[in-house]
Amino acid sequence: MVPPVDIYEDDEGIVLLADMPGVPKEKLELKIDKNVLHIRGEIAQIAGEDVTPLYAEFVGKEYYRAFTLGPEVDQDKIQASMSGGVLRLVLPKVEAEKPRKIEIKVE
Repeated sequence: MVPPVDIYEDDEGIVLLADMPGVPKEKLELKIDKNVLHIRGEIAQIAGEDVTPLYAEFVGKEYYRAFTLGPEVDQDKIQASMSGGVLRLVLPKVEAEKPRKIEIKVE
């Protein structure tokens, strides 16, 4: 299943909120491979594995979504937290290089 997301920008950088109800922290995986952020989460079973469901509307067992990260994202400083079934990722931007003055030497 594809989790719905909201993406916005604030003072922290780019913030991504992914709705992933039923996914415990232990079953959540975030990884970056070749500038692609992969979000994967396995939904915890409510009933035991030896139970035969009589009726089930919630069929999906796994969330997955991928996002290509631009060069403005500082991949080493990405932060993640989970609360109330919502995954929150903060993707800080790379600090812009400060302008500098070049000294001219006279020979």
